[in-house]
This record gives sequence, C-alpha cells and structure tokens, in this order.
Amino acid sequence: MTNPFDIKNRFRARLRAADAQKNRVRAKLLQEGTRALAPIIEVLTMMGEVLEEDGIEHGRITCPAPEVDRDDFVGFTATLHSGTDQEHRITVKYGPVLGGRNFIAVTGLGAEYNERLVTATTNVTQSLGRSVGNDVHVEVDRGDDLAEILREMVEDFFAGHAEPPIHTGTTETRGRLALVQ
Repeated sequence: MTNPFDIKNRFRARLRAADAQKNRVRAKLLQEGTRALAPIIEVLTMMGEVLEEDGIEHGRITCPAPEVDRDDFVGFTATLHSGTDQEHRITVKYGPVLGGRNFIAVTGLGAEYNERLVTATTNVTQSLGRSVGNDVHVEVDRGDDLAEILREMVEDFFAGHAEPPIHTGTTETRGRLALVQ
C-alpha cells in the first residue's frame, strides 16, 4: 500500500494547484469585468460626487467596487438613497451567457428605461439588447449606452421630471376626450 502521508500530500498539492488556477481565472475575470463596467461605474461615481458636494441635499449614491460572485459574474449593486428616504437598487453584472458570449445584465432600471436600452442604437449598427425576466442583457460593447440610460434614470430619481406636463386644448375638450376613452 502507498504511504498515507504521500497520498495526503499529493492530494493537498492538487487542491492547492486547483485553488491557484481558480484564483487566476477569477482575477482575470474581475479585470475584464471591471473594464467592461467602467463607463457605468464612472457615471455613478461622478453623480455620487455631485450629491456629496456642499449644499446638495438630494441624497446619496452607494456604489461598491465590482466583485466576482459565487456564480463567477462580476458585478455590483448600486443603491440610490433620496433625501425623502426613498431607496432604489440597481444591479449590474458582467459575465457569460449560454453560447459563451459575455454580456452586461442590469436589473432595477424600470420598464421605461429597459425599453430605451433594448432599442437604443450604437454608433455603428443597431444592436438590440434583450429582456430576460427582470434583467436586460446587452452586449459588452454597449456599456456606454447603458451608462447614458443609467445617467438619465438617476437624474430622474433625484431631480424628478422638472418640466411641467404640457396640456393642449381647452379643459372642455380634454373632458370630452376623457369621456370617449
């Protein structure tokens, strides 16, 4: 029989090698994910800095650094805290989907912004995102589009729609239209 110490030592060495390989892969994944999510992180960071400036009391943005989760996705959950104790969470993840292509998935934008993101056009071609449950998946090269939609959503969350709604026609006309509908 083989020496028990040799069996244990060989097994320990294989476990250490597997852990080292996994750590290298996760480090590379974190680097790629951080690079892909950079436009989104930059927008949230800049908007958070504005909220922290003197005299601005609209709330704050909490945006932790991206991390690799247990499912090997790189992501973070940003939390928007308004001055009126409202809170909104936006989860952004980078990683592969079936077929091996990497996508950015975002949850928490809301239907209006999801639709804008799915149908937004890129500079070169129209590259549609897709909706999967509550998530919207977009290709990695659409990080700038996502950052722009996210900027609009954050502005609306903190500043609201500042412009009053436009009403056309007289009150009587609007009343008749309401009855017809």
